[in-house]
Amino acid sequence: MRIGPLCCAIWTYSESGEGYADEDQCQLALPLGAYGSGADPAVQALAARASTGDKQAQLDLGIRFEEGAGVARDLDTAKKLYRQAASDSGGTIWIYTPPVGNGTSGRVVPITKGEKSLGLAEAKKRFEKVNQALRLEILND
Repeated sequence: MRIGPLCCAIWTYSESGEGYADEDQCQLALPLGAYGSGADPAVQALAARASTGDKQAQLDLGIRFEEGAGVARDLDTAKKLYRQAASDSGGTIWIYTPPVGNGTSGRVVPITKGEKSLGLAEAKKRFEKVNQALRLEILND
């Protein structure tokens, strides 16, 4: 009997009923050493806070990347940070687990991800603005 690779996509649902792929909820890797030894300590502290899920820090760091303030200007990184700051997090999510074995069925399992935290409205506005700017760059190339 030959068994193929196991593939599974996880789709989660927040308490509000909004579904999203886990890819959108992945934490952005912000290695503190990536800014160099001469990097602004304020930027490093902001990156440390942003990597722990602090939405205000994610927004502030996104603004720095959008404007090139203390870091190299990078709209893609700004967009990722704005997406994280804009998205709701925490609360209960529902994860579908596929069936395992013959004759079984999949099931939906509730997972509690800590205290519910709403996304920031300012981050949502900035995300849309940066996303539009990136689309225009692609069209002009």
